[in-house]
Amino acid sequence: MARGGWSMPLTAFIPQIENEFVKLRNQIAAEALQLLQFGSPVDQGTYRANHRISVGDRDMTFELVAGSSAPKGSVDQQVYDREVRKLLNENAPFTIVYIQQNLPYAQRIEDGWSEQAAQGVYAAAASALRSKYGGSL
Repeated sequence: MARGGWSMPLTAFIPQIENEFVKLRNQIAAEALQLLQFGSPVDQGTYRANHRISVGDRDMTFELVAGSSAPKGSVDQQVYDREVRKLLNENAPFTIVYIQQNLPYAQRIEDGWSEQAAQGVYAAAASALRSKYGGSL
């Protein structure tokens, strides 16, 4: 502590800390979406194109006709950009970010029914993020 006290009140740091928190939250969510796309099995690309990001409330939508022409192990940039844009509209630091897959067969893929994703997609992404960031991601 500086002699004579702080040069500014500690509460002045709150907006800075909140902004840093939002940036880190968005970085982790964007990285999670990227990992999910990398790990998605690709037949017609419908599964890869249906990972949904939502902030505050769950997005329960899906599109059976949505497809991705990007090969397995890559990112569908159009879908990625569409979903990540949702993060930029929400700057409240303590709002929950959901990333989910709502296709009717998504649970089967997560349970290993696809040879392309035998270990699941969300479980593998969560494991990678836990290794990088720690905690209970």
